[in-house]
Amino acid sequence: MSSRSTTAPLLLGLLCAALASTRQAGAEEGIDEGPRFKSVALEGNPLGLVVGRYSADLEYLPAPHHALHLTPVGYFALPGVGDELVGFGVETGYRWYSGADGPQGFFAGASFIALSLRYLHAAVEGVAFDAPVDTSYVQLGGAIDVGYQLVFLGNFAVGVGAGVQYTADTTEPRFEYPSHPWHDLFYGSGVRPRALLSVGTAF
Repeated sequence: MSSRSTTAPLLLGLLCAALASTRQAGAEEGIDEGPRFKSVALEGNPLGLVVGRYSADLEYLPAPHHALHLTPVGYFALPGVGDELVGFGVETGYRWYSGADGPQGFFAGASFIALSLRYLHAAVEGVAFDAPVDTSYVQLGGAIDVGYQLVFLGNFAVGVGAGVQYTADTTEPRFEYPSHPWHDLFYGSGVRPRALLSVGTAF
């Protein structure tokens, strides 16, 4: 048998062995790397739509467990018959996540709230001495929240939570009714509960 006929199968065998070794090393590296760290999340807040509060959450994690939180807010609400609340603002703060791979797991956070609002009160027929009032004011305050966020199917994110906030108005707007617990709960100043529901993506 010639040397040429024995060399070709030998080279082919060595090439196959090298390819197999490369694939095995690549697979082992993929296992060792684990889940890819997700440093950004973008989510909407559907619960706010019920009361005319439109917002979205943007989170950036410069390191595992630590998230910077930014929420632009817009208001277009109808608190009562003929009354209207419009405005915009921002909520910004910090969250700590128990998960090490991104914005997931149990979380706790604190945020600062700043809103520029305008409340238009329309006069109610049949109410003595009631008159229309147009109030522009600034609402400032802070909030603390706790909850849980899940990232699944690669990039989908869903979070739920609860908290409490305190805000103060530079000028107190006049609501439609003398007694207005629902107005205070959803739009007023002072101490108020918070319910959180966010849906979006993390990458």
